Amino acid sequence: MLLVKVLVFRAPEEERAIDVRVVEEQVRELDEVEKQEETEASESGEEIDAPEELAEELPDDELMQDAMLESELDITGLDAVANIESPLVMKGLMVGRSSAGRKKLLKEFGGRYGGQAEKAVLKGLDWLKEHQREDGAWGVGMSKSMTAKQERARLTGLALLCYLAHGETAQSENYGETVQRAIQYLLAEQDVKSGSFVPFSKTIGSHDDIGVYGHAISTYALCEAYAMTRMPILKEPLEKAVALIIQGQQLGGGWDHRYQHDKWSDLSVGGWQVQALRAAEAAGVQVNGVVQALEKSVSFVQGMHAGEGKFYYRLGNKTPNGDLDYMTGVAVLCMQLAGSEDVEEVKAGLEYLRDVECTDWAEGWEKTGKNKSFNIAYEWYYNTQAIFQKGGSKWPTWNNKFAPMLIEAQDASGAWKPPSDMGRDLTKDIIYTTEFCCLSLQVYYRILPSFKKAARDDQPFEFENDVKIAVY
Repeated sequence: MLLVKVLVFRAPEEERAIDVRVVEEQVRELDEVEKQEETEASESGEEIDAPEELAEELPDDELMQDAMLESELDITGLDAVANIESPLVMKGLMVGRSSAGRKKLLKEFGGRYGGQAEKAVLKGLDWLKEHQREDGAWGVGMSKSMTAKQERARLTGLALLCYLAHGETAQSENYGETVQRAIQYLLAEQDVKSGSFVPFSKTIGSHDDIGVYGHAISTYALCEAYAMTRMPILKEPLEKAVALIIQGQQLGGGWDHRYQHDKWSDLSVGGWQVQALRAAEAAGVQVNGVVQALEKSVSFVQGMHAGEGKFYYRLGNKTPNGDLDYMTGVAVLCMQLAGSEDVEEVKAGLEYLRDVECTDWAEGWEKTGKNKSFNIAYEWYYNTQAIFQKGGSKWPTWNNKFAPMLIEAQDASGAWKPPSDMGRDLTKDIIYTTEFCCLSLQVYYRILPSFKKAARDDQPFEFENDVKIAVY
């Protein structure tokens, strides 16, 4: 005889409270770089605004032996669940995206610039909202070409990441409709059979197809949306999208354009695949091979190391492609996100970044002007995250230059405009730069730093109102 027991779990009727644990802070001595900065500022008569609360000073960063801060947040208990149709879930890596989490981390890591950075981000989000297309995408022109669709997917995915980083979902008061339309656009563009969010070139061996970027960034954004909202409509599309990235990975752990399994690997392309896979893992997307793909990616990135903390942009396509100073941040962040923050290549990369000053606004555009395939905001995005993930005394030193530079460079409209686009209202590069600058200034709360990393939850996600059947 077969007995069937049906258990029905219902969603909680009350909103879960935010559990915040405050621990005593210890004030430490400033490191030599910070002492020099404050001495120079004092001698020049420049007034330094103090943060609302005295921030804990960080010890000297020895890379090999770093003193780790104790988090002000109870990482395991800070879950904010709104009692709405699609609940907002903040846990693990995304703990800082709740209102309470964001406020705490801005104070802890933003220093004197936290409040100004948040205002700049909100202006950027307002500008992006104003320039969203009727179909929910971001982009310029009405072309239906393959390249135009790939570009719109990339720009739309990045914009969606900006809103999600700020804790905005389809239920948000100010940006809810913007978020919802962006999600709907990406889902409508997905090929049901392949799972790709973009069309790919039919030319075998094409090295210039940017679709692999658009697909990974779209997947990345929707994984974060799924992690924060658990919208059932995202489940199957994401399983197909993530599976495509895993299937497109080479035996050596890297990726090329169009997931062709060609004889060359591209670190810039690989960076977005790793971020998408890490987001999929954090969101609990149920696809076989996610963890294994992340582990394989570490060997790929290590193989791109050119020495002394510099990394190749591309290997295996005739001769190594240079642009080494752009790629260190990409490589370090990828290995950090994949859980290999202690390997020698990460230490070498951080050593290199420690000796590199944050590139000035004008200097950066002059540098990238020689290579039209790069945008200096791309470098700020990766390098800032890599240094933030590490922590130590390098972070406040970096932040004290990076944050005011971006804040001051913001246009009155709320956008960040490359010098070549000043005086213009809307271009592809203005959208792209604005998105990367927003994401860079959201670094304080967007992804929990590695030294505050929450323990991984090996239990698969289940909806609270799922019907379970136990067979005895």
